[in-house]
Amino acid sequence: MALMADMLAHAQGGRATYALAMTEKDRTKATALLQSGRIERAGESIYYEWVTSDEADTRPVVVLTHGAGGSHAVWYHQVLALADRYRVLSWDSRGFGNSSCRSATVSVDDAVADLDGILDAVGVSEPVHLVGQSMGGWWVVGFALAHPERVRSLTLSDTAGGVWTDELRQHFASSRVGSVSSQTRVASHPALGATTHRLRPDLAFLYQQLGSFHQPPMAEVLRVLGATSVDVATMTGVGSRVLVLAGEEDTIFPAPMLRRLAEALGADYREIPAAGHSPYFEAPEAYNELLLAFLDD
Repeated sequence: MALMADMLAHAQGGRATYALAMTEKDRTKATALLQSGRIERAGESIYYEWVTSDEADTRPVVVLTHGAGGSHAVWYHQVLALADRYRVLSWDSRGFGNSSCRSATVSVDDAVADLDGILDAVGVSEPVHLVGQSMGGWWVVGFALAHPERVRSLTLSDTAGGVWTDELRQHFASSRVGSVSSQTRVASHPALGATTHRLRPDLAFLYQQLGSFHQPPMAEVLRVLGATSVDVATMTGVGSRVLVLAGEEDTIFPAPMLRRLAEALGADYREIPAAGHSPYFEAPEAYNELLLAFLDD
């Protein structure tokens, strides 16, 4: 009964804590603790999940910030891989997953303040590793600019993060990213690459389903992304190490454009073959290997 109560509290966004197996390959390893929680801020309820080895865990922190196609749940391939070496925080941006968006508005400033409040809630004051996927790149770049002292490194995952080059801005403005239709093909999504669509329609369908549990204000999200601009000099002035990750088949932020952005930033660049805009989901083993190599360096 106690386990049932904990599971129910977790599903309802309470602060239930329970054991989570770190890996399927080695069941002799210790377990991690998964704590779910919320902060209440500016009329909104913001959901997060916090994974540690135990309550005294002082290992470095990795913050996973999702894109417009998902929520905290899309990081299921990464949380376990990272939890062997790091404390892991994932969270839902306003209007996504279990977080509210009663105002129907979003902004970089609000996302920054929400994340700042979550870090305070879990008691993290030291610098953290930030990972931002697509839309999440805007939120973590904003956080790095507002709180450079709280950032250990920054990973831009298939995103410009508002640091536009001319070609990236032109491509983004001319694309139909986020266009809404009442009809769509089963197992088809613009955030996935051609290889995934061809070889793993089951994954493509799962990706569609993971985005079906919320109705974010996408028109407002896209307006904010397009209106936010950070120049290269300002970004490099933050002083954090930066990794740019790209999927070879990404049509939203094409890999060659992200490679040139990384060069302009003086950032590390890694490209994941046979993956589109969501390599963390399409090719998780390759993605995790590259991310961990950067974080561990």
